[in-house]
Amino acid sequence: MAALTGTSAHAAVDDYTIEAAGRVTINLDVCSAESQLVVRGDTGTDLDFVVTDAAGNNQHEDTGVDDYLSVVLEKQGDECETFALGVSNLGEEANAFVVVLEPITEGTTRVQKYIVQASETQTVSFKACGTSARVSARGDGDTDLDFVIRNANGGVVHENDDTTDETSTTLEGLLGDCEVFEMDIVNIGEVYNAVMLVVDPEGTSDTAFAGTQPTTSLASATQAAGSTARTSSTAETSGAGEYTADANASLKVNLPVCGATRLEVRGDGDTDLDFTINDEAGNVVHSDFDTSDVTFVLLSPSQECETFALEVDNLGDVYNVFTVALIDPEARASLQGPGEYRVSANAATKVALRVCSVTKVRARGDGDTDLDFDVTDSAGTSIHSDYDTTDATEFTLDPGSECGDFQMAVENLGDVYNMLTIDFGENDVLNAKAPERRGTMERGTPNRGALGAVKSTLAPPGQLVGTRRPAVSPDGQDRRLSILNQTGETLSEIYWSNSATLEWGYDRLGTGYTLSRDQQWNVTVQDGSSACIFDFKAVTENAREIELPAINVCEEESIVIE
Repeated sequence: MAALTGTSAHAAVDDYTIEAAGRVTINLDVCSAESQLVVRGDTGTDLDFVVTDAAGNNQHEDTGVDDYLSVVLEKQGDECETFALGVSNLGEEANAFVVVLEPITEGTTRVQKYIVQASETQTVSFKACGTSARVSARGDGDTDLDFVIRNANGGVVHENDDTTDETSTTLEGLLGDCEVFEMDIVNIGEVYNAVMLVVDPEGTSDTAFAGTQPTTSLASATQAAGSTARTSSTAETSGAGEYTADANASLKVNLPVCGATRLEVRGDGDTDLDFTINDEAGNVVHSDFDTSDVTFVLLSPSQECETFALEVDNLGDVYNVFTVALIDPEARASLQGPGEYRVSANAATKVALRVCSVTKVRARGDGDTDLDFDVTDSAGTSIHSDYDTTDATEFTLDPGSECGDFQMAVENLGDVYNMLTIDFGENDVLNAKAPERRGTMERGTPNRGALGAVKSTLAPPGQLVGTRRPAVSPDGQDRRLSILNQTGETLSEIYWSNSATLEWGYDRLGTGYTLSRDQQWNVTVQDGSSACIFDFKAVTENAREIELPAINVCEEESIVIE
């Protein structure tokens, strides 16, 4: 599994999609002296990465045969700076990847990835903070690596010349709060080795982050050379209405907007449409590169009125007639979503859902094909996923104290269309918030832990069923979490680990224990660091593995394993 930084609440976490044989550039706006950048793809294709600073200087390059990146960005001066992340997809299918950009504080675990070529000696520098620091370096297993670490005075503080490609040591008595070290990585083999270097500080102070949160945004997306030529044109009219995007072509539609306005674009279902929206200054304010022809967004002009540019790219071989709607948020109905929706064969769509109280939602197809579902809130956070082999799902929406907007992405995996019906049941508006935040079962996810022995039918005593207690960690964060088993099976093993680490670690249930179906287990999730983002994995008695990546245990009160 690719490393994902132990993300704090001040990190930017954004999802992007890169088309087959394509390239995208992502702007990385940072204001901290140091920032941890992590990119993790969906493991479907090989991605190459190049990071450049504001002056265009190459800061880091990664051409390994994988789709993940981890690097520390450093900037000079007090002003914010924009780095550029170039991502190239070397595969024949699209790759959905996540970008995490986190300010580094004294207690942050630093994670960096290096590609050490065959028979090469690469010297890298790293910063260690605290009274001491645990340093671990681990290769990909393909070659033997030797290591030498030198301190700021040039003295050798650690050597390892065994026949493995990993090493670890604790650096004691650091100079001041932080000290810069150098590491020589010597590749003894005849192929390259991808090395992960993890520096975990010890004895640091828990100083709250008081800077500016970083952001990421899509700067550009291009097709590879040799791909089918695409034409581009501007619509003769502007604003709301019906437009036609020709096959393998893009159409620009100007959108004059006064005041906050909700934009809804929906195609005819025959092709995949990609969307990019720029403001008058040319900044990308919204992009949608999934496999549907639908998008929703709230446009907020920087002044009283502003004209946005909507770029619609038709990826199909036939034309697509799409409708643009500009809606006053104050005039919207209190409920939106119930009705029938046609989902074309081997295609996807999105449905806007709006509720003003805790509401149970039922979605059911016509039975002819398998439908997959993913529901997100207005911030783009997934709150429910259903990837089973049926065409039905149920979930609960909680908008809080005001009306809230959600969207449901629906993918049809069959060769014929499926007529989807969405219903808000009359008797299903709930009076109390239900724990409906759910995880996703990842198909084809690499195994990080071995299967255990036969367990008993109970989880560890003293931690079953109860309310979340108002306890906090030394850094002021509450990391207590309720784990609910709704798989319909008994869970024989449960793992969690800081997303910055490479291994799952040990089975948290322990020898002789299981978590029965519909049973809840209240736990505290921490590893001694200041990390909030952890990965979870459960193993059923039938050896089915379910992963829930990147759960923020400082914010979530419960997770549901399905």
